[in-house]
Amino acid sequence: AVLAWLGYDPPDGVLTAAGGVSARRGAAGLVTLLRELAGRRPVATITLVGHSYGALVVALAAAEAPSQVTDVVSLGGVGAGVQRADDLTGGRRFWAAEAPTDWIRRVPPVRLPGLGFGRRPGDPAFGARPLPVGGVAGHDGYLAPGSAALVAVAAVVLGSADADRIGDVR
Repeated sequence: AVLAWLGYDPPDGVLTAAGGVSARRGAAGLVTLLRELAGRRPVATITLVGHSYGALVVALAAAEAPSQVTDVVSLGGVGAGVQRADDLTGGRRFWAAEAPTDWIRRVPPVRLPGLGFGRRPGDPAFGARPLPVGGVAGHDGYLAPGSAALVAVAAVVLGSADADRIGDVR
């Protein structure tokens, strides 16, 4: 099953997006939903996929999510609330895609109290498992039909045996 969720109030401008208030509120709401899902389907596995600011929301939620959450996918993510993928709790696999033409690459990796999110998940120094970005144009093309990122995200969500080799196709 696939569940698309927008259960939070996303930021409405650059200044509010530069802070994490909306992301933290969204993450808390998502954790509540994840716990309910896990309680109803304890043998299910859950993959969180987020784009842009939503990638920050799912990464923050993953820190408190039930063990059924096995993977976190960041597509053009602005941050993850941590400086390295290994800093996330729970031993979850963290995947990231960041296209060369994505403007998110120009967002400085600032992290000050109340401002910025630090290193982007698509930065190789973050240590996420890379997803291929062939066929991705700009910031909004990650899930476009025919893109390599779309195929890779599907493989991660489906728990493909080849999921660990996806980054090799970059």
